[in-house]
Amino acid sequence: LILALGYSGDRRAVPVTLEKLETLDADVTLSHHRSVALALEALGDPAAAEPLARLLKKPGMSGHEMRKLEPLYDQQREKRRREGPLREIVLARALYRCGDHEGLGEAILRHYQGDLRGLFARHATDVLAED
Repeated sequence: LILALGYSGDRRAVPVTLEKLETLDADVTLSHHRSVALALEALGDPAAAEPLARLLKKPGMSGHEMRKLEPLYDQQREKRRREGPLREIVLARALYRCGDHEGLGEAILRHYQGDLRGLFARHATDVLAED
């Protein structure tokens, strides 16, 4: 429903989507973060920038870029670094495209440009190159 609201292009969807955003933190499933981020990104309303930045500043929501090799084979499945970076980069991209707030979206994307996982590095570079 959140995605449908965002893709409708109707600005009346912004407050409802921001209400959902306020319920998010690092313990909430990735799909909820992704839906909110994609909806707000599609709407492109600058009113979403500050709430997105606040979400990214919550504990466990950022700092997931990988700058050096890390052993993953000895970690429990839920401790592996999969959801964190996906959640962070999609939220940072939405923040960046909604006008950014205090440059946080751009800063996160610039960090990901140096990520050892090529997919994240290429994605961040492409988003930043759009301007």
